[in-house]
Amino acid sequence: MKKVTAIILFSFLCLVNLMSQAIDGSFAFDTDPDKQYSIYVPTSYDAGIPQKLMLGLHPLNTSRWNAKAWRDTLVTFAETNNLLLVCPDGGADGRIDDPIDTAFTTILLDSIYQWYNVDQSQKYIMGFSWGGKTTYTYGLRRTDEFAGYLAIGAAVTVSEISSLVTNAKDESFYLVHGTQDNVQTRYSSILEQLELNGACTNSTLMDNVGHTIDFPNRNEILTDAFIWLENSNCLSSTEEEEQDLIANRVYPNPFEDYITIPSLHIYSKISLYSTNGQLQPFTLGDDKINVPNLNPGQYILSLFTEQGIDNHLLLKL
Repeated sequence: MKKVTAIILFSFLCLVNLMSQAIDGSFAFDTDPDKQYSIYVPTSYDAGIPQKLMLGLHPLNTSRWNAKAWRDTLVTFAETNNLLLVCPDGGADGRIDDPIDTAFTTILLDSIYQWYNVDQSQKYIMGFSWGGKTTYTYGLRRTDEFAGYLAIGAAVTVSEISSLVTNAKDESFYLVHGTQDNVQTRYSSILEQLELNGACTNSTLMDNVGHTIDFPNRNEILTDAFIWLENSNCLSSTEEEEQDLIANRVYPNPFEDYITIPSLHIYSKISLYSTNGQLQPFTLGDDKINVPNLNPGQYILSLFTEQGIDNHLLLKL
């Protein structure tokens, strides 16, 4: 009964605000008499055509973030990609993954489906920082609901998703992260676990960017990520074997002063990072990169082609 009541209340609020593109509302839910949400309806919305939907989960910092602030941050992104953007509010403590908040998120989505024409095959989930963590913890419990996951600077550790990561098989994840934002813990180890559990992954690791959503070219980067998710299909076994072959051909591993990369000319961009996110210098040789004077440890070699295919390999010195 509580779920049905919430849907009816939300439908009434939508009826009042239907002509608005930016909608802010609330309804009583559980112990909160005024549980808030914010929505953006793109100008392309047509009630006769099923609409792509993005669930947006906001960061923790309550001095800046709530549902409305997060919605407003993503308006250009949503408009560019014709997305119905739905942002639940994390309440007074800002923790969007509290039990009351995840329950509210589910009810809010159910309400949206009652009022808007949503394409059930094109529902996505995204978040930054704490919202990025919740993109994993909420989304991996509902893999039958979401077509793709966009995690931005997710404030998460492997241990927080270890019981859920097996659900990532055949799911599509795009990670956006900065090299100054705890790369080993929040990015490379998460990416590794997703791939080990059969997820389809892509990522952007931004040079000299810390834990922020205010990075340069944000709309373009997020749009590229969404387009990849929208068009992603899990790799065929042949393509997986080809990627494994690339990893096996890069040698030696462990390396010392150089790394051999067969067919080096096919890559439009090559980057080498330490696991703390520091870009490492190198010089190009004949199908190899020269990397003298590096300290012992682990490094991430990123190879990009003009066609947008990328490989991220973990190497040791």
